[in-house]
Amino acid sequence: MLVKRGAEAELRTTEFLGRPAIEKYRKVKSYRLEVLDDELRRSRIRHETRLMAEARAAGVAVPILYDINLLENKIVMEFVEGPTAKEVLDKGGPPAMKVAGAIGEIVGRLHRAGIIHGDLTTSNMIVRDARIVMIDFSLGGKDDGVEARGVDLHLLKEALGSAHARAATYYRAALKGYRQTMGKAAEDVISKVKEIESRGRYT
Repeated sequence: MLVKRGAEAELRTTEFLGRPAIEKYRKVKSYRLEVLDDELRRSRIRHETRLMAEARAAGVAVPILYDINLLENKIVMEFVEGPTAKEVLDKGGPPAMKVAGAIGEIVGRLHRAGIIHGDLTTSNMIVRDARIVMIDFSLGGKDDGVEARGVDLHLLKEALGSAHARAATYYRAALKGYRQTMGKAAEDVISKVKEIESRGRYT
């Protein structure tokens, strides 16, 4: 069953060896040469799955990869049960504050490992057994520079602001978690977020 149709990929529920799973299929782009399109889709699958493996090694929960099919340009992964972080934050209260702090810690773990997620919305985080599972690394990359980390954290702040009434409170909680994970390096990134915001005001 189709779960989500994006510009680049489709997500469908399926089964893998009797277990509930999600199939992510990278769609054909007819405007590209077929050979080039196939190679681009395969390259992006390899890139995404490599980032997921590195995130797991860095202590970030991600869906278990069941199958990587480069011939059919799809990956099959664990179906993660649970509400999104967005749904938990929408309800408010102590659980929401705990999740907001945990989001910051997880972003810190990714950044410490040189991983940029690229799409830090609260819909790309699933809360399972009080732990956040990060999904959708398709826009991610490897970069340990302050600018890249600042852009990533700025995206999180923007995502919170566009989706949650208590965005400022949640962002402060996320920054606390981020500082705990990143240590002194966090301050340069947080300063970069402010710089990025000031650029936007004067363009």
